[in-house]
Amino acid sequence: MLHQHTSLTRFGMVFHQKVLCVALTLLCGAASTTMRAPLLSLWGKVAEFTFGCSHWRLEDGVFISTSNQLTACLDLKFKAPPKSEWTAFMYRHPDARCAGLGLGGRGDRLVVWLFGTEWTTLPLGLGLKEWHSLCMTWSHTKDRPLLYLNGTLMDLMADTSPSSCKLAPNGTLTLGAAHTRVDGTVRILLSTVLTGTVSLFRLWGRERSGQEVRSLKCTEGDLVQWVSHLWDTRVCAPIPDPTLKCEWSIYTVSLKFFIIRQDGNNTELYTARDIAHRWLRDVLPSGIYLHRVSVFEATSAKDANTATTLSGDEMVRWTSLNINRFDCLVFVSVIPCVDVAAVQDKMHADLGTPYHEPSGLIQVRADAASIQTTPVDSFPPPVTTKSPPVTTVTMAPPTLTSPFTEISPNISGQLYFEVEVNVSISGEYEAEHLLATWLNDTLPDHMMTVIDLQLPKHHRHERSFGGNFLISDEMSSNIVSRESFIFHVEVKLSLTQEVEEQMRQLLLAPYSHGDVAIATQDIQISRISVVSCQSETQQTRRGLFEWPETTGGKNASQRCPKNTQRHATRHCKLSLSTRWMAPDLQECPLVVESICDLDDVEVTPGNALDVVEMMQSLLSNRSKLSYQELKVVLSKLKEVVVVCVVTAILGEAVINTISYILESCSFLSPFTNTILNITEAVGDHMVGQEYMSSLVAPAVVVSMVDVIPAEFVGLTFGVSSDGPGSEPEIFLNRLPLKDTVAFISLPSILQHSFPSNQSSPRVQFQFYGVPQLFRDNHMKQILNSYVVSASVSNTSSQIKDLQDNITVLLQHLQPSYPHMDTTCVYWNFNKNNGQGGWDPHGCRKHNSSRDFTTCLCDHLTHFGILLDVSRAPVDQADEHVLTIITYVGCGVSTLFLGITVLTYTAFANLRRDYPSKILINLSLALLGLNLAFLLNSWLSTWGVEGLCVAAAAALHYFLLASFTWMGLEGVNMYFALVKVFNAYVPAYILKFCALGWGLPLVICVLVFVVNREAYGSQLYPDAPTSLEPIDNFCWLQDDITFYVSVVAYALLVFLFNIAVFVVVLIQIRHMQANSPAGTRGGLMHNLKGVATLTLLLGLTWTVGFFTFGPARLVLLYMFSVLNSLQGIFIFLFHCLMKETVRKQWRIHLCLGKFRLEEHSELSHSASVAKPRQRVPSGHSVKSSATDSTSASSESSQRGWSCKRLDLGLFMNPLTFPRAQMSYPGVAAVLNPTTRAMEPPHSAVEPSRH
Repeated sequence: MLHQHTSLTRFGMVFHQKVLCVALTLLCGAASTTMRAPLLSLWGKVAEFTFGCSHWRLEDGVFISTSNQLTACLDLKFKAPPKSEWTAFMYRHPDARCAGLGLGGRGDRLVVWLFGTEWTTLPLGLGLKEWHSLCMTWSHTKDRPLLYLNGTLMDLMADTSPSSCKLAPNGTLTLGAAHTRVDGTVRILLSTVLTGTVSLFRLWGRERSGQEVRSLKCTEGDLVQWVSHLWDTRVCAPIPDPTLKCEWSIYTVSLKFFIIRQDGNNTELYTARDIAHRWLRDVLPSGIYLHRVSVFEATSAKDANTATTLSGDEMVRWTSLNINRFDCLVFVSVIPCVDVAAVQDKMHADLGTPYHEPSGLIQVRADAASIQTTPVDSFPPPVTTKSPPVTTVTMAPPTLTSPFTEISPNISGQLYFEVEVNVSISGEYEAEHLLATWLNDTLPDHMMTVIDLQLPKHHRHERSFGGNFLISDEMSSNIVSRESFIFHVEVKLSLTQEVEEQMRQLLLAPYSHGDVAIATQDIQISRISVVSCQSETQQTRRGLFEWPETTGGKNASQRCPKNTQRHATRHCKLSLSTRWMAPDLQECPLVVESICDLDDVEVTPGNALDVVEMMQSLLSNRSKLSYQELKVVLSKLKEVVVVCVVTAILGEAVINTISYILESCSFLSPFTNTILNITEAVGDHMVGQEYMSSLVAPAVVVSMVDVIPAEFVGLTFGVSSDGPGSEPEIFLNRLPLKDTVAFISLPSILQHSFPSNQSSPRVQFQFYGVPQLFRDNHMKQILNSYVVSASVSNTSSQIKDLQDNITVLLQHLQPSYPHMDTTCVYWNFNKNNGQGGWDPHGCRKHNSSRDFTTCLCDHLTHFGILLDVSRAPVDQADEHVLTIITYVGCGVSTLFLGITVLTYTAFANLRRDYPSKILINLSLALLGLNLAFLLNSWLSTWGVEGLCVAAAAALHYFLLASFTWMGLEGVNMYFALVKVFNAYVPAYILKFCALGWGLPLVICVLVFVVNREAYGSQLYPDAPTSLEPIDNFCWLQDDITFYVSVVAYALLVFLFNIAVFVVVLIQIRHMQANSPAGTRGGLMHNLKGVATLTLLLGLTWTVGFFTFGPARLVLLYMFSVLNSLQGIFIFLFHCLMKETVRKQWRIHLCLGKFRLEEHSELSHSASVAKPRQRVPSGHSVKSSATDSTSASSESSQRGWSCKRLDLGLFMNPLTFPRAQMSYPGVAAVLNPTTRAMEPPHSAVEPSRH
């Protein structure tokens, strides 16, 4: 019997071993099969779209759930210039007529589609063959989506706001092209196909902040992931692309694994956890750190039947006594960061390889097809539930219980301590795991429980983690590192102070674990006296929560106000200062969804800070607020200041909220007084300060100083700033700094205005860095500074009419040049029907420079500097164009003026009459003016004072000379056409030259004698180099000198010339009325004559007196064009269009058939003059004027006679002076048949006695 029994036993063992061998063989085959299976992840792969491969589509069985906020990100690369219409992705609900969500473009403009609204950017110039990261975020609480390009927020423009508040579920999603749905069928719009590559498309069900978009760009989505089983890629398969890399360090790894035991024992869950931990520690490289390992039993039929091959699963179930299957979730850190695709490949390779423990009795195999490595934002909190199916270890050794457990209720006799330890560790280790093991081994479990281990994140030494995941050569057993950490301990027994000493002795004892040794260097033990968080009421956007008193280390739970089926939790952090942490409200729906919902929130002393924080949350990412939204926010802020005690924290929150409002693009004018009053109330009511304190935000600053009246000798306040976007820096009782933007000094006499009922009156200063807050539409001037104010709290009346002035120094927002006017003003709350406005009463300008203005005021309020808009320069673009027009026009005019002067000087026949000689002098004056203007900027850059004074004086002289000769043109015209009788003037031209060149010289000499500093440079040392003459120019430095010697002088000249112009036109009109019908000219001849007279008299310069008001810019362009091109017009009318000048050019300058012989002109002149009928001498008026004219003509005549115009035809016996008919404008109007002006001396026949 014994032998028979032994044989049966041997047979059973042999049969069992053979079955096990078969199972192992099948599993090995299954494992090898899964190792060759492709990864589910698409990281490192791209979708390349062309017309042959037009799109990817989300699989039919994959649906997107509804969401009222979202984030969609992808990477995009163009292979050809973007066409007119292209689509990166589009999501469309079956019942919707328009795209619910999408991203594409038109050329190099990006387009976002959101619930029927189209948002576009400006042209961006997207580069070819380079990756562009695009992220779009949206929340139903905002009025617009946000679009990030390579982490930079783009400006989006749209006509309307989105019409929906949530993303509809169960829609269709395509990549690479847009689509429509017709009768349930998805149709791709081939005209929108993207010619390029798309990768890493992910979709989240929440709105990511700008910081998250930039810093968490390598994490996986939660609604849609970049994995292959979600996409229908049959149209075109994914392509590996090594150029797109995304490095990340935090991952979750989910997998299914088998534990095969050859000792015939089953594997319990806690043992499986320990085995899994040892397995992962052994197979993963040193650069991958285990954070937490969770193991689950595969108890469901679905899990049990999920295997690589059917035969393998069947054999697992046949041998279920010693082969067990588990699910595992691992949280790992990769240090340093590595490309996600490389980490996924490495995980798949290392975990898919069978693992044998050193004992040889246990083998671990992972189902390779189940290995999923996912980059995540952060690690979730540890699982603390005690339910049997799940066990969690947080870096504890496999044979010890975890030291991180929840605290038991604070029963009598329990003590809590916070322990801070510094240790030295030798050998290779992972800090958190080793320290947890040490504490668990060292501290007795029956007495002490470690609650929380806080290990600062830092690198102990370099670790190698490259493409091959090799261990660094520097890592060896003799490496010594130092660690500092804090943990909390619950002592379960009621002990005396010996507990601290006992704990110290335990931690100081030497400890070794394998090749690692720990030596404790310093221990600090502190008793935690407060072990619970007090009850607290918290007002949030998701409702009002009343948190009960909670023991430290525990979580409090409350039902959501809007959905009682859901819960919110809040952790009570146990520490030396036990406190509430931020609540977890993700499951609770919003109660306050918009700014207008704040109107239903009641402000109480207990929830004031919560209400302000809600406002900040609603205001974030809002670029513009409506009138009603501003009204609601400001009314709640006013309630907060009135109802509650303003602490430093609450005051800072209120000031930051006001700064948000000021920095928005909202229309604030109706609320200026309200904002100023709220800000002042914060400073008046704030408590808890000592002597002085300040609240600083980017757009507003409030500084408070409590003074002692008897010791008050004055007080100063200043603000400096490094630039837009930075917070201002304030300084008290110090002189202004270099970068000061506002400064105010209070005199000592202010102490007599302090309230008598206060021992320490409060002086408050305010600074506003947003000028748009102080808009006064009733003023033509604009605010050209920031605003600073000073006030005394709790005064019964306004402080004004001070004997000693308050000094205010303000920096200009734009430089103030000599032609600009600045005014010191204060904000009058009562102006404009109570909306406030600027008022200069009680303030005066002390001095002003290019960058600063100092004001003296006799009262306390808000101060600013106004700039006269009517005198301010035009904007930079127009000024640049005007400068170019002026310089180019003057340069061209200089050339043609030189040709005109040379022509009239070279040909004696052209300069025999007075008008021609006056024309030569006028051309010389204008030529000098243009040259002086063109050379002025260049000469001023030399930095030589004498040279700059000479350049300014020369410009002044030639400008006055030009005006003078324009006036003399009018005088000569008056003599010629109006004052006909007794118009003889001896030495006519000589006297004109004395006036034309001498009078401007006298004025310039007088200016220099009266004020030696009148001429100089307007060069500013910090002015940038540009074409603008005002930046670098030598000219008059005194406004009075400029207005008297230039403006007034020019005004007198042009008033006289306008009078002459009107009289001449009337005279010509009378002549035309009396002329024969056949000799009257047409409209063009009349216009030509008027234009010529206008240029000669310089009337185009009068346009400069009207460059103000709405038409200012147009008139400035007219002024620049007409006057800079005056030399061209003179050449056109007096050379190019004058027949005698053209004849002289042909006689002396032309060759060949174009040359005109001089005798032909003389014969032509004689033949024309022959048939003329002389005016009988008896009808002529013989005067000294005609005698002089005749004598002059006879002395210079060389056979010339009267050729064209017989004045007797128009004026009967009236005789004109010789100067009359030399004006082309007059000649053209009087006699249109005359082709050009004739030699001037022959206009009148010499008198015969």
